[in-house]
Amino acid sequence: MTVFEKLQAAACDCDQSGHSMMSVRDAVQAALSLAAPVEGTEVLPLAAARGRVLALPVTAGADMPRFDNSGMDGYALRHEDLGHDGWIPVAGVSAAGDATKDLPAGVAMRIYTGAPLPRGADTVVMQEKVERTGDEIRLIAPCDQGGNIRKQGEDRRAGDDLLSIGATLDAKALALCAGAGAGQVTVYRRPRIAMVLTGDEITPAGEPLTGGAIWDVNGPMLDALCDEAGVEVVETRYVADTRADMASALGDLACHVDMIVTSGGVSVGDRDHVAGALHDIGAKTVVAGVAIKPGKPVTVANVDGALVLGLPGNPVSAFVTWHVLGRPLAARLAGKTGAVDTRWHVRAATALSHKLGRCEYRPARITGYDGDGHQVIACSDHMHSADLGPLAGADGLVLIPGDVEQLRQGDLLEFLPFKAQS
Repeated sequence: MTVFEKLQAAACDCDQSGHSMMSVRDAVQAALSLAAPVEGTEVLPLAAARGRVLALPVTAGADMPRFDNSGMDGYALRHEDLGHDGWIPVAGVSAAGDATKDLPAGVAMRIYTGAPLPRGADTVVMQEKVERTGDEIRLIAPCDQGGNIRKQGEDRRAGDDLLSIGATLDAKALALCAGAGAGQVTVYRRPRIAMVLTGDEITPAGEPLTGGAIWDVNGPMLDALCDEAGVEVVETRYVADTRADMASALGDLACHVDMIVTSGGVSVGDRDHVAGALHDIGAKTVVAGVAIKPGKPVTVANVDGALVLGLPGNPVSAFVTWHVLGRPLAARLAGKTGAVDTRWHVRAATALSHKLGRCEYRPARITGYDGDGHQVIACSDHMHSADLGPLAGADGLVLIPGDVEQLRQGDLLEFLPFKAQS
């Protein structure tokens, strides 16, 4: 048996560093306190609604099934007719799509899966349990009365609630909608996101590099992560490393987006201007540094009703802090209900060491299962926030608490998957 011990609350709340940084748990709670589902909805056909979030519930438009029907290919009959020795005549056929027919007494009717049960029949005998000769059948194996019939409304009754506000329309949900007769659904509009990328050295991938320039990693990475989270990047700006330019960009974008995601400039160096720019435009900052590795300087603020998520410039730091803070914020804006960062316990494949202080998230790969059904993960014993290699084969992040210095092989760890779980 595979064991998934789902953990709903944000993880580590420890900080052994001696500083006043927020715990991960407090940071997530503070960030989510600023977020609410976006205003505005749209009506979409099912074919265009995959991945969207319901803004109005979906109810069954009819009984499901709509009529008594056969669960098997076989013969519809009255069970009492089986009590007589010998053969039963077969008359007529009921196929899927046919109108309901009448079944004469003492007669069986050929019936196919999904076809309406004839009036008067109370049993469907599967074809493997009868012998047929010409237009007669006889039973060759026991058959229960009422067998192989799907009763009208046994799944849902007309008007029953099928999907609630906040449900994400995945394949299962869309199947429910279609089965309920809902050809279109009312969904929240996708949250609008702007990205602000800082660093005078940043050059879009594909363009030639000169001097000390480097290619932009975070832009394409964050764009993809936003799309996976169900939010829409409507604008991307490259901003010079000045406080005035950052303040101008943030103030302008806040007027027409739901969230601004910045990359770089959130630390305390002379060329880190996000904090100062937020102050200059009157933003309310609720997270300014978290006891997390990597990604300590991550920032969350609100300006003129728009969220600002300030991510570090190092790609792995940005990737980790997006999953810890950005993904829950995006889900809240999109109107999703339920946990969006569900985690579970896994076991360490090898011993791991850790420096006391901040809790640490490391990319990890699922390698198999132990004898108790727990997933086993492998990850590097050390990680650098600029190294992209460990992300390539990883399935998620494992959390090493800040007050743990050594982990033994087989120790339990919390695992945060890259693919959000419902």
